[in-house]
Amino acid sequence: MSPEAKANWKERVLEELRSLSITVIYLWLLLTVFALHRQIVLARYQISYPERFGFAFINALILAKFMWLGEVLHAGRKAAGKALLFATLWNSAIFTAILMGCHILEEALIRFFHGQPVRQMFSESAGMTPWDIFATALLIFVVLIPFFLVKGLMEILGKNEVKRLLFSPGPGSSAAPEKDS
Repeated sequence: MSPEAKANWKERVLEELRSLSITVIYLWLLLTVFALHRQIVLARYQISYPERFGFAFINALILAKFMWLGEVLHAGRKAAGKALLFATLWNSAIFTAILMGCHILEEALIRFFHGQPVRQMFSESAGMTPWDIFATALLIFVVLIPFFLVKGLMEILGKNEVKRLLFSPGPGSSAAPEKDS
């Protein structure tokens, strides 16, 4: 393998790891906020919810891995070349389906490890009502919209321009150079 090919390969691996780490951080923050919200709501009814609070990072790693796998398998390719709004909503919907499948599987495995019979794992009495599934899916869909919107903007404008837009002062700030009239 030529030195150029090795350098190119290393750059691609580093870029994938950076992209995966951004996804993990985004999901970790969201899952932590969701767990905190659930803990606060359940505390009102004197229900303790500490056992799953610490798994937000592990879940973020697992979910980010599934999102990465979906991207590698081109799960959102139907949206390629479409308007940014369509692509954002399409990718949010596709990846919501992927993450919901992971969530339902996780819930089933947790119930299985707690000795619940297989036939009860997906019953309403087990706590996975259609409304719970719908609400969770809707929540995931909505929080994925900004994620895919920024990714789409990075593809259109470039990473440096998006960074500049997000982290540089706007034209109305005192740090921006003044324009002559």
